[in-house]
Amino acid sequence: MYNYTLSQITGAATLGLMVLSYFFKSKSTYLFLQTMGLFSMFFSYLFSGEYFAMITLTVSLTRTLTFFAYEKKDKEAPIAFSFLFSALAIAAYLTVNLLILNTAKPLDVLYLTAVVMYAFIFRIRNIKTVRFTVLVPHALAVLYNLLLGNMLFVAASYFFELIADVYAIFKYNNKGTD
Repeated sequence: MYNYTLSQITGAATLGLMVLSYFFKSKSTYLFLQTMGLFSMFFSYLFSGEYFAMITLTVSLTRTLTFFAYEKKDKEAPIAFSFLFSALAIAAYLTVNLLILNTAKPLDVLYLTAVVMYAFIFRIRNIKTVRFTVLVPHALAVLYNLLLGNMLFVAASYFFELIADVYAIFKYNNKGTD
């Protein structure tokens, strides 16, 4: 279902939600906005025909909702969930790209690595630590989207999310707040 305009519109919504998430001190609010951003990004990938990324985002959305539920209960999600969601992302890659579409690209490993890293980082309860550790998968996601020429707003979303994360690190860590 290719629709460039809808892909760009949902990509712009993704950009706003993801960047906004870094300016809240609450891990719960952060995860909520990340969830909404992932939901929006799902449609951006759907409308652009990037099915591997879309299915992987479904796994990511489920992961973030699960961790959000644990965070709302003031509990740490079991480490097994990080391994489970990583395995699901890898299975989605193998199923969609190798078996169904037969379109595996070596660069997909960058995105898959980022998704696996997010699965472990989002489990961390300390928002300050999350802000620091999420820099690496953000950079991988930016590189992946740019090298593949994916939608302007999706690549921009990851890029601005990376900048927002760095800004939030300086803003909240320099003041000693969290």
